[in-house]
Amino acid sequence: MRHPQFDILTRWLKSHPGPFSFREEGEDLAILEAFSGKTLTLRGASVQAVEERVNSVQSGETYVIVMLATGHQVVFSAQGFAFPPDFSSTGPLSLPNPVYCMQDYHQLMNRLRHIAAEADRGREALEIIMVLIALLDGAKAVGIGVDAEIQAVESILSTLERGETLPPPH
Repeated sequence: MRHPQFDILTRWLKSHPGPFSFREEGEDLAILEAFSGKTLTLRGASVQAVEERVNSVQSGETYVIVMLATGHQVVFSAQGFAFPPDFSSTGPLSLPNPVYCMQDYHQLMNRLRHIAAEADRGREALEIIMVLIALLDGAKAVGIGVDAEIQAVESILSTLERGETLPPPH
């Protein structure tokens, strides 16, 4: 059965056509994030609650939080999908924000590529890898497919473990 609060999310998505497009598939919503090309299918039965909130940082803007039956939550914002990091693989990390998006992943990955190209910055590179793992585990926990991103992080980690550096980025 379609979750009765899906109307909150579909109304918000229609009023924010830049970051997302979506289609209804019976009781489910298939949502595409424009920036990353990532998709997320929200199954009606897996949604516990949907809530629109006022963005305290951007006046007049709102975002939508979808609480999933798994206990995880995904946020729909002007930045795209946002989700809390999952520390199950990394242990606790001190991070400045409670949620992150795929844009954050790309910024950190670009920074990692620069740092991992310098031999004396291995420790800093490993710290960024830990953050990236937590972010990707958070994305995966809410149903966003991140296999390619996980593989890219693992590849850089393998290079560093061999005591090598990455070639300098362009």
